[in-house]
Amino acid sequence: MFEMKNVVFDIGCKRLLHSTNIQFAPGKVHGLIGHNGSGKSTLLKLLAQQNKPTAGVIEFDGQSLASWRSKLFARQVAYLPQHLPAGDNLTGRELIAFGRYPWHGLLGQHTQEDAAQVERAIRLTQTERLVDRLVDTLSGGEKQRVWLAMLIAQGSRFLLLDEPLAALDIAHQAEVLTLIQQLSRELGLGIIIVLHDINMAARYCDNLVALHSGRILAQGAPADIMRPDTLAAIYGIAMHIVPNVRNSHPIAVLA
Repeated sequence: MFEMKNVVFDIGCKRLLHSTNIQFAPGKVHGLIGHNGSGKSTLLKLLAQQNKPTAGVIEFDGQSLASWRSKLFARQVAYLPQHLPAGDNLTGRELIAFGRYPWHGLLGQHTQEDAAQVERAIRLTQTERLVDRLVDTLSGGEKQRVWLAMLIAQGSRFLLLDEPLAALDIAHQAEVLTLIQQLSRELGLGIIIVLHDINMAARYCDNLVALHSGRILAQGAPADIMRPDTLAAIYGIAMHIVPNVRNSHPIAVLA
């Protein structure tokens, strides 16, 4: 479990995250939502040890992040940033194999276990047809699948995903989120994901955390967040909630 206790983050004289207390349980998909600049990526980078809190404590499995050795932490938690490296001149399989780095280092020899974990990740993400192609020739949705396969090969228990749907069309967004949801269910992974589309977040996440101006404004099951007054407070715009005739997931539309 991740837990943030009175966590504050400042850059210079600007406070990007105010005193924050929250827990993220394993085995669930947690969506971070809110307008641009609300603190979503800031919170995720703190969990990923990309930044250190100005004040407060972040714990993983009851142990302060500051006390985790980086390679051991990477065996437990995998982070996918918003802006991904190009992966030039790498095949899909070579990129996926980089996920084994925390287990042996850049110069270490890949073992049979490494090879087995890579093949498992390829199978789970259904990327068999992509692994022999160069990453820079893949479409946006295909690249996201290969990057997710790399995280699965890493063998971590928590995945931190910063806007993995950026620049994807709606079909590829649904495809990637379906895969993320399936991986969480099948492998018991805790996944914390930054999303902009409230309807996608409500459809595919088990829990939503809404941020506004660096503060947690609301959190709970999607049904608890998908209310006109709550959404108005989060996004600053009036919305209606429309029942979905095909399933139980409500849809937010502009008023």
